Amino acid sequence: MSGGEPGPWGPVLERGRSHRLLRRLAVLVGVGGLLTVAAVGTTTQLLVQRAETNLSRVPVPELEQVTERSDARAFLLVGSDARDGLDEQDRQELTLGTFDGRRSDVVMYLTISEDREQVSLVSFPRDLLVEVDGRTQKLTDAYAGGPDQLIRVLRDNFQLPVNHYASVSLGGFVEVVRTLGTVEVCLEEPLRDRKSGADFEAGCHDMSATEVLSYVRSRQGDRADLERIDRQQRFLRAVLADLTATRTLANPRQVYRLAEDVATGLTVDDGLGTAEMLGLADELRSVVSAGMPMTAVPAYPRSIDGLDFMVPYGPGADALFDDLRSGRQLADRGTREERDETVIGVASVGAGAGIVDSTLRFAGFRTRVGAQVGPTDELGAVTTVFVVPGEEERAGWVAATLGAPTRPLPEEVAVPDGVHVLVASGDDATG
Repeated sequence: MSGGEPGPWGPVLERGRSHRLLRRLAVLVGVGGLLTVAAVGTTTQLLVQRAETNLSRVPVPELEQVTERSDARAFLLVGSDARDGLDEQDRQELTLGTFDGRRSDVVMYLTISEDREQVSLVSFPRDLLVEVDGRTQKLTDAYAGGPDQLIRVLRDNFQLPVNHYASVSLGGFVEVVRTLGTVEVCLEEPLRDRKSGADFEAGCHDMSATEVLSYVRSRQGDRADLERIDRQQRFLRAVLADLTATRTLANPRQVYRLAEDVATGLTVDDGLGTAEMLGLADELRSVVSAGMPMTAVPAYPRSIDGLDFMVPYGPGADALFDDLRSGRQLADRGTREERDETVIGVASVGAGAGIVDSTLRFAGFRTRVGAQVGPTDELGAVTTVFVVPGEEERAGWVAATLGAPTRPLPEEVAVPDGVHVLVASGDDATG
């Protein structure tokens, strides 16, 4: 091809030839773009197919079917203490005992709103008191009957629907954490637990898979099962923070690769497709990155027939489950550290002072029983949170935990030194 007159950037092409060359370049660029898109699409599809292949699936007839792609979702997430998938080295490194059956070490209920603007996670204490076929039982033991029985228990006891199910065994959990690499978890105080194998000084630790497992299984502390839940949720926040900081959640291909690796350790219901999971992950990226509300079912300890249970605190549990069913965002209940720095004066007005006190302490608050809230003629039936001026936020945490109404503190009531919130216990705590 001959050029035209020289120009500042080289020969100037004649008009006709110029147009033909531009068209050819456009075609080449277009073909290259299509090939790139096709390559990315093919790679993504292969990753999805591999993740699909790696998943274990089980039929779960008790699930409530979702009819529209845009419908709200409720997931039951179970961490089983089954030893499947652990090799001999893992068994030697971990402190697991000799149990060979299957119970639920972790039960979490994850809800996704219809508009995909709300994601909430609620943990259930493994020793939570439930009724199974007319018998009193611990929630963890209900899982021995499989996922269908656990789903029936949640529906019959708490009226919670479940659309999808996913579980991971101890071995699967170890492999999932190995896929993520080390996870940084920061501790305010040392943790040593011979039963779980946890042995950590205060400070931040880059935990390996086996170290993470010893950490999230530890019940060390005054609140036992609730301590374990706090550690599990702290671990989840650490993972989400890491994925957000490394922009993994913002990169679909990295999400697909992570899903492929993680899928090996998961068992899901046979109606949950990999494409649906990845689609939801894509829709929820910004919501999850901004922080996912996490809490636990409010409960208090009771010994029944020689067995130790956690009993759901009626008004607080009912309010929490109502929010989950309606798709409302969970009210802020403060962080573990914030609750530990909040002192609540509990006034015995109705019959439930002891239950209210135990529920608050096991939620992580500090309490003092014997506070005074002034005239009680209008109180007694319903537990009420009194708002101390300047402590509105803390009062909100307490009210959300108890499912209780708030009222301004009467002017004539003196607040004891060091107390941030006053609560008048009511008869509803015993119902």
